[in-house]
Amino acid sequence: MNFFKDSPTRVIGHRGSPRKALENSFDSFDTAEADGADGFELDVRLTADGEPVVFHDADLPFGRRVVPLGSLVMPELEELTFVKGEFQGRIPTLRDLFLRFGTSTSYLVELKTGPTPKAGLLEFRVAALLTQFHLFSRSAVLSFSADHLRRLHEIVPEAETCLNFDATSFRPAGRFWPDLPKGCTAIGPHVSLASDALFLEARDAGLSVHVWTVNDPVEAARLARLGAASVISDVPHEVGPAIREVTGQLAPLAVEPR
Repeated sequence: MNFFKDSPTRVIGHRGSPRKALENSFDSFDTAEADGADGFELDVRLTADGEPVVFHDADLPFGRRVVPLGSLVMPELEELTFVKGEFQGRIPTLRDLFLRFGTSTSYLVELKTGPTPKAGLLEFRVAALLTQFHLFSRSAVLSFSADHLRRLHEIVPEAETCLNFDATSFRPAGRFWPDLPKGCTAIGPHVSLASDALFLEARDAGLSVHVWTVNDPVEAARLARLGAASVISDVPHEVGPAIREVTGQLAPLAVEPR
């Protein structure tokens, strides 16, 4: 059984805990774990040499230039300290993230669109790592791209997949979500679209609902009452108690950052 199926609403750190540390960094994920998150949402892109790395934006500062992440190779990234606002850190590989946390947590892995050395390589690499680390029962793969999810399902039909969307995404008239690719059994609406009616139709369709990005504890509690599979938040330490009050879950034991 998948961690996100038929279970109380899970509290998921959006790129870890980005209000306290550099998003998508080990510090951010360590902090989210210490703050009681049930798991992490993270973004994955490919380097020019085909390595899945955990990073949100398509471009990043490199020296005095801004370059596509997909144009860099791992030796270049390994030398880079990324700075965003008051935080800084290194860009981890997906392999290193799984090595660090393994099955001790859960993952919402978002496949980002962008340059790739070969069509389908991102899906293949992510599927291979989920297989190697035995994480299918502890994860779901998200994307705004139905093609990414379709290809991933073709590689590993047992993977749980979720189509993300916001107000700019095309939705057929009278529908709450876009057309789903084959094998997709979950939807990921922006919080502004997570209405009571959407949840009712999703339940009738047998779809799990992962809502992003929810930073208001009152809204998080509403979503838990509606049966959200997960609530993705920048502040898991604030929304977690509100969700667990609704669901009757015990908070995870506090842990020291790794």
